[in-house]
Amino acid sequence: MAEDFESQIKKAVQTKPVLPVPSSKPKVPPVFVKVERYKELLDDIQKLRSYSLGLRDALDAMGEIEKEFKTAMSLTNKVLDKVNIIISSIDMKLLQKSGPSPDTSSSIKPPDDVENYVKSIYDQIDRLKTELQSLSG
Repeated sequence: MAEDFESQIKKAVQTKPVLPVPSSKPKVPPVFVKVERYKELLDDIQKLRSYSLGLRDALDAMGEIEKEFKTAMSLTNKVLDKVNIIISSIDMKLLQKSGPSPDTSSSIKPPDDVENYVKSIYDQIDRLKTELQSLSG
């Protein structure tokens, strides 16, 4: 068995290694690019940069719109709460027995500027709608 290994080792040492022969054709395309094509590539890169900046601006504007929308939602909830208080007050007055009760008439008082709240919210929503239309166009 040791003789087999020795003969295999001698045989391996005596054989010459087979090296790959380099081909005459290069496998990598040349690095040279026509000047016109290079200018086109630079223009395309510049266009991509400007599109990227435009998208970033659009995302920033959408973030601002989202903040304003949240503010408008908060104001709308406050107005709705005040409207519900007014409705409860009217309901209590309608179901109340004759003769005013001093506790209920002075404790629930409708807000004076509900119309201003509603108008302000409507104006903000209208402005947001206009901004969204300008971004999509």
